[in-house]
Amino acid sequence: MSNVIPSVTNLNKRFTTLNAIIAIKTMVTAKYAGLLEMLFNRFSNIVAIYTLDFYFTKMKQKSIRFVKDYMVKKGFVLLLLSSFLFSQDKLLLKQADTLTSSVIQSETITQLDGNIIFQKTDTILKGTFATQSNQTPITNLYGNVSIEQPNQMIYCDSLSYNSDTEFFSMYGNIKIKNGSRLISADNATLDQTSNQMTLIDNCEINEQNTNKIYGDKMILDFKDESLHSLEVLSNGIIFSQNSGYEKIENQLQAIENEDILKGEIIFASLKNDEIQNIEMVGMASTLIHLYNDSLYDGINEVSGDKIILDIKNESAKKLIAQGGTIGRYTPNASNQNVQEEIDYAADRVEFEVESKISEMYGLVKIFHDNMDLSAAHINVDWSTNILEAFSDNPFNEEEINKPILIENNREPMTGDTMVYNIKSRKGKVLMGESRVQENVYMGSQITSVTDSTFYIDDCIFTSCDPSKFYLGSKQVKIIYGDKVIAKPLSIFIGGVPIIGIPIAIFPHSSNDRRSGWIMPSFGASENRGNYLDGLGYYFAPNDYIGSENSLIFADRQGVILKSKNQYRDRYRFNGMLNFEIRKHLGSGESDIAQIGKNNKTDYSFNWNHNQILRNNQTFRGSASYYSNGEYNRETSIDPIKRLNQQAISNITYTKRWKTSNVSISVNASNKQDLMSKSKVDISSSFYQAPSSLASTITEDTSTLPSINFRVARRKLFKNISQDSWVGNIQWDYNSRIVNNSKNFYEAEEAIDTNGNVSYVWKQNDSGNPKSSNKLDAMLKNAFSINAPFTAFKYLAINPSIRLNSDFVNRYRVAEYDETDSVSFRYEEDIKNRTTGNVGLSLSTKIYGILPIRFNKIQSVRHVMTPSMRFNFSPDYLNNDNYFQSFNDEYYDYFNSSIIGSTPTTSTKRLSLSLGNVFQAKIKDGDKEEKINILSWGISSGYNFNAEQFKVSNISSSIRSNLKNGVSIDANLTHDLYKFDDLTQTRINELDNSPRLTGIRLATNFTLRSKTNNPEEKSEKEFSDRTKEFLTDLSNNTWQSRIGLSYTVNKINPLNTIENFWVNTNTSVNVTQNWKLNYNARFSISDKDIVRHNITLYREIDCWELFMDWTPTGYAKGLYFRLNLKSDILKDLKVEQKTGLYNTRSSF
Repeated sequence: MSNVIPSVTNLNKRFTTLNAIIAIKTMVTAKYAGLLEMLFNRFSNIVAIYTLDFYFTKMKQKSIRFVKDYMVKKGFVLLLLSSFLFSQDKLLLKQADTLTSSVIQSETITQLDGNIIFQKTDTILKGTFATQSNQTPITNLYGNVSIEQPNQMIYCDSLSYNSDTEFFSMYGNIKIKNGSRLISADNATLDQTSNQMTLIDNCEINEQNTNKIYGDKMILDFKDESLHSLEVLSNGIIFSQNSGYEKIENQLQAIENEDILKGEIIFASLKNDEIQNIEMVGMASTLIHLYNDSLYDGINEVSGDKIILDIKNESAKKLIAQGGTIGRYTPNASNQNVQEEIDYAADRVEFEVESKISEMYGLVKIFHDNMDLSAAHINVDWSTNILEAFSDNPFNEEEINKPILIENNREPMTGDTMVYNIKSRKGKVLMGESRVQENVYMGSQITSVTDSTFYIDDCIFTSCDPSKFYLGSKQVKIIYGDKVIAKPLSIFIGGVPIIGIPIAIFPHSSNDRRSGWIMPSFGASENRGNYLDGLGYYFAPNDYIGSENSLIFADRQGVILKSKNQYRDRYRFNGMLNFEIRKHLGSGESDIAQIGKNNKTDYSFNWNHNQILRNNQTFRGSASYYSNGEYNRETSIDPIKRLNQQAISNITYTKRWKTSNVSISVNASNKQDLMSKSKVDISSSFYQAPSSLASTITEDTSTLPSINFRVARRKLFKNISQDSWVGNIQWDYNSRIVNNSKNFYEAEEAIDTNGNVSYVWKQNDSGNPKSSNKLDAMLKNAFSINAPFTAFKYLAINPSIRLNSDFVNRYRVAEYDETDSVSFRYEEDIKNRTTGNVGLSLSTKIYGILPIRFNKIQSVRHVMTPSMRFNFSPDYLNNDNYFQSFNDEYYDYFNSSIIGSTPTTSTKRLSLSLGNVFQAKIKDGDKEEKINILSWGISSGYNFNAEQFKVSNISSSIRSNLKNGVSIDANLTHDLYKFDDLTQTRINELDNSPRLTGIRLATNFTLRSKTNNPEEKSEKEFSDRTKEFLTDLSNNTWQSRIGLSYTVNKINPLNTIENFWVNTNTSVNVTQNWKLNYNARFSISDKDIVRHNITLYREIDCWELFMDWTPTGYAKGLYFRLNLKSDILKDLKVEQKTGLYNTRSSF
């Protein structure tokens, strides 16, 4: 019977046995009712399954049979399916439109289609299509699948249910509505045994749009039909909405913020469907908005290995972060307590939200508004801004880290315990300690009352080991960068008080530029009397300007006021402006009370400025002025400054055009001879008598201004290749305008009563030397062209032409006077002179290898560079525009002009030179280098136009630089002409051999002892003044730098002049603490000591003994000092001066 569907009657017959079993059940006595009921249920299930299986087996001639709704009443199908039970405690099929069965290899596949409903206890499953196999306990449901439970609904694309394990696997577009909570994921599982749900991929939990949880995988645990806990296993992130008020322009405005919690793993526990605790593990971080009575305070960001957050009433109550914790608190603009960001780091951080108290443990660091604090344990009460720092860590008893506080990049302050107000910056430190440069101050309590003022109780202040030396005071007040006030002050040596004073004030210096008083030094000497050196004030109004103003007073000399000013704007300009005013007693006066009557006032001025402008422009300026030419010599102990007898001022502006290689510069300058007045003062020891009417002494020369325009060397033909000779032709041009003003003293004839003629300096009506002034101007133009090329591959040839066209505004005119003698006058008019010359140079290089191998030297290369140059310039003597002629005498219009005299003869000169360089190739392991071991040059020339002595002297030089700073120089001069001993002059006749006329030999070298082990080097710290005198020995016990210079002048062989000088600078470590320096210059030829100086130094812990002695000469004297090395305590000293040191201020 193919394609035949059994009738209802036939189906009822097949269930006769089942009905009989049901009848038996009713006949069972009450005694066995429970046991029989269980057996009945199991048996009826077996029979029902067997009957259904029998029905499908009978129809096995056809593999598929259909039950259709239009042939079998739907109610009967439901009656049949209601008898088809998997078990009473498992899944129950309540409804389906169509049931289809197929048998494949003994496996029966049942398919349900249309309006499918399954039920298991209080869980209802719905879908549009389902399958089930008789060999597995798994039921698959597809199409608009939903799971309805008392407190939640689940929607998905499909699911699989294992009736044995009661395990759901759900796939595609998972949507779960759990009370007010919406949950979604790509896939999910549900274990009804453990009430645990797992979400997989793109997981999201949304709670009434207030909290959102995201992750790659989540596990949800349910208890009593409510969510008990959730765990995000990958890339977890939680967003939580909160609201409050923000104060903007004194108005409260409602705001909403979003807190963010992140972690690789996030675990959250819930109670009464509210989150009570969140734990984040692995790269955990939180961003939480903080409120104070609903008023928005700011943001707290924390990250660490693990973060635990306690929550109550949907608000965070406590946060605990562990493992490499770092955080930042950013206050809101309306926060009145904290205005700047606070960064912190610790091993563990605990934060109580309601009390606003943070506790941090283990290597704690806090950074806030130029304040750095570190400690083992720090507590911060953010409501009061009080911070407490401790040395111990309760979570690690072995960790001891004393609190260290650094404010405004100052020296660190440490102590056992610290209390600090972040807002007011006031606080105190118990058993505190800090430093000022190399000095240490410590006390039982350090209290800060302002940002820069501290009080120290039971203070110890020292730069040494306190057991050897310290300054002690019951209370000290420190004004940072200004001064230290101690009341009272006692000096302790070896713990024993030596001397005490009721009050003491010291300067407090730091690396910061701050305004403050400069403490002076005091003393007395025979020459100066009682003196005070260096009392002053440093004024630093900002970061760009600093002014140091000081006073030097000596009651037997007078008063000096000094002002040193510096200014600097980085990358733009910098400069300094210094001036001094000296009011000193007149000659023979020693009473300071008479300074108003018998005094002399001198002053000096120095200025230097450098500025970089935009577009390749620069401006540089310098100026110096001294009212007295002997100012430096009379006031300074610096030998270089004493010898400076010139005041030079200079201002230069430069503009460059890089692309065209063109530049222009404008310069104004002044050069003053400070000794000029002394040189013309016949009563001065520096007087210089004139020797002729042409004698002059320049007082000062000014250039107002000089303008220079320059076109740098460039190709004449840009489009021609350099391979061509024409392509190598180059030219350059320079033009200069100069206006000069010169003040000078000139000589005049003086005839005595006997008619003898002498020369004196011109004088005014008062009989004093008078200066004359001369103004000159010129325009100089120079144009040159050269064409270098190579011939025969090795010969370098360079022809050149140079033209000079000069203009002056004033020139000299010769004329006959009344006595028919030639006299001169100056014509104020513009006059031009054009000159020029041509030249040709030839040179080549010749290389040779010398077969020398020695030690590390592999070979020696000899490089010879012969060169020859010929120069020619024409004769201008017959040019009437340049010369005047009277009786065969020629007078140059341009003589004594600013452009100089005109050449009177033509020039035809050949210059010859030969350079030799010996280079050694040195190999040290794998390293190779080339060094010049010796250079030797020789030169001479021939003047074709010279009437005699056409051949120039032969000049030769030899130079060698060896290792360890050894250098050797030799210069020789040979004359090729004979010398007449009778007339003691040269003869225009070549000698048989060159005659040596000049020798200069010089060498410099250093001798030192064997180098000590660098690890044994003693780290010595010297005061700044001592460093100026001492030489760095660089681990050597002694070293001596020696320079020798020997010169011989034999131009006149009958009057040979020899000079032999020796300079030495010797430093000796006499012992570990004693150092000796000796500087000297000896004249061996005169057997005389030109100058010498001895410096002795002894370090005694934090003290230093210093002595400088100059036995002879202008600067002879002795200076002795015993002082503390500390700059702050440098005035604690014993000082003695004699000689030059006794007459001048050392400040």
